Amino acid sequence: MTVDPALVFAAAVQAGDWAAADRALDALLYTDPDNPVLLYNRGLVCRRMGRLEEAVAAHDAALARAPDHTNAAFERAACLLDLGRLGDAEIGFGDYLKQVPDDPDARLNRARIALRLGRPDDALQDLSGLDDSGPAVRLARAEALRDLRRLNEAEASLAPLPGDEPGFRAAALKLRTQGAVGRLRLDGET
Repeated sequence: MTVDPALVFAAAVQAGDWAAADRALDALLYTDPDNPVLLYNRGLVCRRMGRLEEAVAAHDAALARAPDHTNAAFERAACLLDLGRLGDAEIGFGDYLKQVPDDPDARLNRARIALRLGRPDDALQDLSGLDDSGPAVRLARAEALRDLRRLNEAEASLAPLPGDEPGFRAAALKLRTQGAVGRLRLDGET
């Protein structure tokens, strides 16, 4: 009895067994090496396994065969970000946002890159219009405002909201005390 590699792949993904998923993809790609969906999935599996350069290559291969594969474009940019290749990741998210301009995750990621590259104005532009109910956007907005020396606005972004996780307060404290314009003194002086 022959086992269908597609079924093996699906079961491995369901179980979080990335090595088995990788082996199943080997079999699937052997018979259909130019399939952009399989190449995209190879990229996802490689990322899960920490093989980020291979993940980028797989997403590049998927995009070479299907340039409008927006999921591959997003994941490629995310892998580049994980690799610390900020300029390439920023370009990747920019290309993705040309196809999906209102994706909040891509805009937040590009804003975080802009912050790391010392461009808080660009970060605020990407953050404009994003929902502030989640802590990630509020923290990124506060960081950009802090770096622009708009400290009262930054502080307003850090005000706790009902349902904030305990980690938010720690992140807010860290944000207040770091950077070139952090202003909370830890030595008891005001």
